Amino acid sequence: MKFKIFSEKPKILEQCDTFIGGWHGLGEIGYITVSHMIQELKMERIATIMSSGAPPFISVQDNQLRLPFEIYGNENHNFAVFIPHLQPYRHVQIEFSEKLCEWILKHKNFEIAYFLGGVDKLLKSSDNQLQFIPSRAIFNYPEFPENFLEEIKESLLDPGLFVAGPLAIMLGYFDVFSFPTLGILAYAERERPDPLGAVAAIKKLSSLLKIDISTDELIKNAQVIEEAIKRQLAPMEESNKETSPTSRRIYT
Repeated sequence: MKFKIFSEKPKILEQCDTFIGGWHGLGEIGYITVSHMIQELKMERIATIMSSGAPPFISVQDNQLRLPFEIYGNENHNFAVFIPHLQPYRHVQIEFSEKLCEWILKHKNFEIAYFLGGVDKLLKSSDNQLQFIPSRAIFNYPEFPENFLEEIKESLLDPGLFVAGPLAIMLGYFDVFSFPTLGILAYAERERPDPLGAVAAIKKLSSLLKIDISTDELIKNAQVIEEAIKRQLAPMEESNKETSPTSRRIYT
């Protein structure tokens, strides 16, 4: 599989010490979260991933081509946001995810990564709004206060449940290589995009990044956003008829 990252704004990319990614998955939580961040913070594309694992679809937004895999940032913030408008082809998801991990590790400026995902809201059994999946190295990350480390421990992914897809691959890879990584999973509807479910994830990221990311527009336009994502995913679903049984024991 071909895989290459083209840096379009190297100066901005080099100032980033935090990597944030949100894959498509349950409730589209990851994708909605990073998409909202990019729009709310007026971020610009700073790098593009060109890969033979990319589905043959593009679109146009804000007067420029929108490619399947893009990385955004701006000079006012120290984090880079990866947005996959579509998933890599299923048969190359492992290789694609591992190559992205390798690239992150080679950029010594990156110190931590956050990945967003969804949890089936029917499995909610406490007042906690999120569940976490930490790499081992996260508990040695010096920037986290003790009370947040305790929050992570209290809201760990339930035993016996699983993460699936690129999110799982990247979390596992970074755990092996002792890179501080935190999966943030928000409760969401299983059968449809859930913009309202992304609000808790966005609020937690706001706290961790020490910035204000308003969710007002997300709440106001939830139904419009949901329909837009459904339209965006329709061509991919038509071209890739592979399906697999979905278990309520799997988080994505």
